Parts: sequence; structure tokens; C-alpha cells
Amino acid sequence: MRTASFITVHVGFNFGSKLQAIATAEVLKKMGYQPTCVNYVPPRVTYRRYWKQAITNPIKFPWRLIYYPILLVTGHGFDRYLNRYCKVSKPIYMGDNFKEKCPKADVYVSGSDQLWNCKHNEGNDTHYFFDGIEGKKIAFASSIGMTKLPEDYAKYMKEQLSQYRAISVREASAVELLKGMGISSTHVLDPTFMLDKEEWKPFASKRLVKEKYLFVYLPYNIKDKDLVYRTVRKIAKEKNLKVISYTDNIIKDKYADQTIFFVDPGKVLSLIMHAEVVVTNSFHGTAFSINLNKQFWTYMPSNFSTRITSILNLCGLDNRLLEAEITDNQINEVISFCNVNTVLQHERQKTYDFLAQALQ
Repeated sequence: MRTASFITVHVGFNFGSKLQAIATAEVLKKMGYQPTCVNYVPPRVTYRRYWKQAITNPIKFPWRLIYYPILLVTGHGFDRYLNRYCKVSKPIYMGDNFKEKCPKADVYVSGSDQLWNCKHNEGNDTHYFFDGIEGKKIAFASSIGMTKLPEDYAKYMKEQLSQYRAISVREASAVELLKGMGISSTHVLDPTFMLDKEEWKPFASKRLVKEKYLFVYLPYNIKDKDLVYRTVRKIAKEKNLKVISYTDNIIKDKYADQTIFFVDPGKVLSLIMHAEVVVTNSFHGTAFSINLNKQFWTYMPSNFSTRITSILNLCGLDNRLLEAEITDNQINEVISFCNVNTVLQHERQKTYDFLAQALQ
């Protein structure tokens, strides 16, 4: 069987990052490849960075010391989940010889999830372009997450992407950005959309909450949490729903009726899958709500929101984006997913067509 090494932002305690890595692997399997996730661990998420930040901030040091065992437990849970469903290489760190340690393959795939966002990645991380690796390279739903790039980074990106056989991105804005650099690309779905509701069921934990509930998924910084929870409480009261939140540690969410502790990707997937309503500020929270046909409302995160507006626009769901407290009329607006699912099915086929040609 042909082999594929794919690199993506799979590290950290983010359920979307893990699930899009798994989805990428599943899609490559469908295309006839044996996939391996390149286990690159960038400096920003290493334990060395964790302790360096702790030492340089005496005020936060005691908390970091207390939180460390929780970090280990949570990290183990997230990594164990990914390894259960996806072949992952040995860890590769910034100081390692990337060319030597990157698993050799018939094709090298730059994946999704903020991969080419130089702000998110704290600069130009050359590994995400397989810099120095010789062989067939393609980009599958890679994300830039920015509408304007620093001049030196744009120059480097153009140079690297000229070596790619085919390029696809998950944001409409990225297509235009690359077009302005003279680079042709195809707009495709995020990998998580390539598995439908039935295909995602085996990856979800058992149902965690018996009652009917509203799930609040806010993994990113948000400007006004009180505003979001005014909306949450308003919906919950109108529809008689319990408010469920989550944490990857032991700190209860004071805003929620119930907090699910020590979540992993399977538990978050389950919480979305069985919710009556989802309120989120996450791209993947939005994406899974759409894909699993859940009623949802989205607030923008503080950064990198183009990926959210792109998928909402594609599915004709721009009206599910909130900026203020939800109105009484909005609460009772129900999404009819017939047209949405038609769009998704069309886009899935478009994505598979792209991959079939790119992987020839």
C-alpha cells in the first residue's frame, strides 16, 4: 500500500485539532494510502516552554506548579485518544533534524488547522511546508487564518508552495490571498466534514448527560463571557434545557449548571452529538454542530475568525452568528438542514475529486 506522511497542528488540548488529524488519516485511508501523522511538537506547546513561562512570572509560578500534574493527566488523555485512532510518529522537536526524523512516504501532505498561520505559530515554522523534504507534496485543506501576511513570510510561502503538486485550503479568503501571490488553490472542506454523522459515531464517548441540555463550548478567549451566558441562559430557559460546560482540568465553570471534568476529544464530540443546542466561539465547535445537524449559535473568537465566516457562508448559515445578546425571535429560529446537507455532500465530492487528481 502507498504511504502518506501528513503534518498538521494536532498538539495541545483542543478537541478539534485531534479530530481533524484523525479525519485526515481516515480520508487518506479512503484514498488508498497508509497514513502517518508527523508528530511535530512546536516550541510553544512543550513542557520546557511551560516551565520557562512559570519561572519568569513569580506570581503565576505556584499555580503552574499545582496545575502541572493536571496538565500531565489531561495531556495523556488527549494523546492516548489520538493514538487509538491514528498512527503517529515518534515526537519531533524544533532542534531535531526534521529531514531525518520525518517518516518517509510516497506523498507528503500539509494538513489543516492553522497550519500556515504565522501569528498562531509564532513566526515562520518551516516544518509545516516540509522544507528540505524531497518528494511529492500536496496541501489538503490547509489554513492560513489571516487575510494579510508579512512580506517576508509571503515571499517564503510562495517559494515553498511552488514545489507543491496541488494546493487546497479550507477558507475562501485563503484562496484569494494565494491568488494575489500568483498561486492557484482549491477551496475544500475542513477534514472533519469528510466524515458524516454516522461515521463520527464510533469516535464519540457514550452519552454523558441524561437530561436534555445546551452545550457551551468556548475554548478560545472571548471578549464578553457574560454576554454569551446571557444568551445561553435565555435559550435554556425558553427551551427548558440544562446548561452543560466542560473543562480539561478540575475547575468548575461557575456559569454552567454542570461541568464535565477532564474531557478528551471523544467526550466533547459526544457532548455536541447529544446536545439540543450548542453555543460556541470555536471553528470546530461550529463545524461539528453543522455536520452533526445540531441547532447552534456562534460568537466570534478574539482572533482568526475567517475560517468561521467561511464555513457559515458556504452553508448559508450566516444568521447563526451572534454579536449581541440573542433576541426572542432568534431563539425560535430553527435550522432546516436539508439544504445544508446537500451543500456538504456536493463539497465532499469536490474535495475527493481534488484529492484523487492531486494524489495521482
